[in-house]
Parts: sequence; C-alpha cells; structure tokens
Amino acid sequence: MDQKAFIVETVDGVARCSMNRPEDMNALSVELGYPMVEGLAQVLDDDSARVIILRGEGGHFCSGADLTLLGENLDPVFLNESMKALGEVILRLYEGPKPVITEVDGFAVGGGLGLALASDITYATERALFCMGFIRIAATPDMGSSYFLAERVGLARAKEMAFTGDLVGAEEAFRIGLVNKVVDHEEISREVMELAARIARRPHAALASTKRMLNRSHLLELQTVLSLESHVQPISLLSEEHRAAIRKIFARWEQGLGARDPD
Repeated sequence: MDQKAFIVETVDGVARCSMNRPEDMNALSVELGYPMVEGLAQVLDDDSARVIILRGEGGHFCSGADLTLLGENLDPVFLNESMKALGEVILRLYEGPKPVITEVDGFAVGGGLGLALASDITYATERALFCMGFIRIAATPDMGSSYFLAERVGLARAKEMAFTGDLVGAEEAFRIGLVNKVVDHEEISREVMELAARIARRPHAALASTKRMLNRSHLLELQTVLSLESHVQPISLLSEEHRAAIRKIFARWEQGLGARDPD
C-alpha cells in the first residue's frame, strides 16, 4: 500500500486525514482507495482520535471514481469488493461516535460527493464544486450519496442534482444547505482545525450520544424521540464526565468568566 497516498496526522485529539493523489484529483483509484480504507479504519479504532477531519491535497477533495477502472476495463469482482470496503468505512464515519468534519476544496464529484457528505459538518472553499456526476456516465449513485444528498438538501433538489449531473458552486451549496460554511481557500485548513480542536475538547461520551440521537431524529416520530431522550439523559447526568463539566463551569464562574468567554 502507498502510505503517502493517504496521510493521517493526529494532534491533540484531532485526526487530520488527507487524500494525497493530486495528480488525478484524488480519484478513487486502487492507489488511493485501499490506503484510505485502511487509514480511516485505524483512525476510527484509535481512542486518541476524538474528531476526524477528511480532506484532499492539491486543490481538490475527490473527483470520484477512477474512470480507467470502468467501461471496457471493469472487473465486476473487484468492483464488488472495493465498494463493500468503502461502504463499510462510510457507514462507520457516519454512524460512529466520533464527530467527522469534511474540508472540501475543488471537486467533490460522484462517490467523492458521497464521501464529502458522510460527515457531521462540511466546510467548503469558494472554489468548491459539487456534482452528482453518475448520470453523466450512465451510472447510479453510490458511496451513500443518494442518502446523504437527500438528507442535506431535500428529496426534490437531490433528484434535480442527480438527474442533471449539473455542477453546484460553493455559494449555491451553502444556500441550499449542502455545506455548513464557505471559507477562503487560504484559510479553510486553519479554520477547520480550530473547529475540530474545539469539538475535541468537549465531553466525548456526550458527543457520541448526541451524534447518535441527531442521526436518527429524522427517522423517528417526536414521541419516540422524547422517549429516547428520557432514557439517555439520566445516563449522561450520572456520569463522571457530566460532574466534571459542572465543576469546570463553577470554576469559571469563580474566575469571573461567563458563557461568552472562550473555553
């Protein structure tokens, strides 16, 4: 495996994971796909990594499938195995307890779009371009893109993007709720790291429960959500993590600090 194709740097609880095949715009090739699956699996299992950032080097996030593996060159067995491996990692990113932030510059196309949206928070640069490009190659959505896109922007708009394969720029992506924020390309890495560091300092068990509940909220009726909350909250409030958080707030009050002061 080419370890340089997927780089993981973990600092102060933040695992910064970078796709590093700029020569092919971080396409989902053999050279990138397997190191990425292996690297993300290790990060997901690493207790020292509390927040995950997924990004691409070289001005692009991910341009989707490596087209040299498709068409006349398609190997059905390889396709099935690789999609299964990538799907398992995407499921763990989305359903797992660790907050995931994607930092999107340049193209996030096809499966790359699915990868970009398999996160809790997405920041984009002003030059980011999003595309459900499957229809352009007579293919159907994969990498969770049909699920994530409809969840982010609604079913009707997701269908429009999927049926046309049109490019969506950064400002439009922000307007329709595809991304959380648009940041200048020279500032995005710093800003995403600052956000990740802030989240990494939050109580990790509470973060995990919160992510799990929010992921399921749109699938449940309000009564079911209220019942779930009534069962989960007492467990949270009986934890040492909760007691430590209350002690910290009281200590800040004694120092004259309030909610508006940075923590």
